[in-house]
Amino acid sequence: MRRDTLSAKLWAEFIGTAFLLLLGDGVVANTVFASRLGVAPDNPWAGYDWNTIALGWAFAVVMAVYVAGGITGAHINPAVTAAAMARRTMDVTTGIFYWIVQVAGGFVGAFLVWVLYKGDFDGQGWKNVFYTGPSKYYDGAWFNLYFAEFVGTFMLVLLIYAIVDNIRNIGPGANLWPFMVGMAVLAIGLSLGGPTGYAINPARDLGPRLFSGIFLSGDNIAFKDSYFLVPIIAPLLGGVAGAFFYDFLVKPMLPLPKEPEPQPRGADVAHEGD
Repeated sequence: MRRDTLSAKLWAEFIGTAFLLLLGDGVVANTVFASRLGVAPDNPWAGYDWNTIALGWAFAVVMAVYVAGGITGAHINPAVTAAAMARRTMDVTTGIFYWIVQVAGGFVGAFLVWVLYKGDFDGQGWKNVFYTGPSKYYDGAWFNLYFAEFVGTFMLVLLIYAIVDNIRNIGPGANLWPFMVGMAVLAIGLSLGGPTGYAINPARDLGPRLFSGIFLSGDNIAFKDSYFLVPIIAPLLGGVAGAFFYDFLVKPMLPLPKEPEPQPRGADVAHEGD
């Protein structure tokens, strides 16, 4: 496979999203099943909590971006790809191919989690570790649900654009930007993740939802109502809005990049041998 080809980019998006879901859904499975801690009847999470999931997903993003970032910038999220398409930095056909392989990567990542935790699935029965859903008090509160996913993805893409802008904005040094993207996901999970579980990524939700709903006999809720559209539609809209917010309401306020200072004639020769 040659470098800088469409096939190489699609492969990077596929494996990046698969690794994201392997680690992300993996931490959810580890939390829900509590395999290493035992299951207490009065506390099925047995010592794990929401912080475990938020941290696990944050580092899942970091590691997936380090894998695929040098090839595609690691979209690994159709909302990020939609923002690039809306800004015309990516053509629509390429963007659609990205969407397909991202969802496929999410599907494969979920399959790997199921294989890895199959002993728990067999021993404890089916539990949803694959896709998001509304919190107890938000079931049927459609405006709240769409708004939560919209705002979460708006913040994600806005923060990504700010983090990778090393020309005008402060940006992290060297190759720390994947880590800071993960920290953005951590902040969103801790602050905004309650109502929906912060999918903020259609491939992260739809790929595993398809795997679980189609192939796991215990799952009879994956497509029981129209909620599955929430983590698809709202993130796509929120991602585009976040990108345009940065482009038009943040970036124009930043200082222009400084031009390199002119060197006096002969300066290069004068410093030879220093």
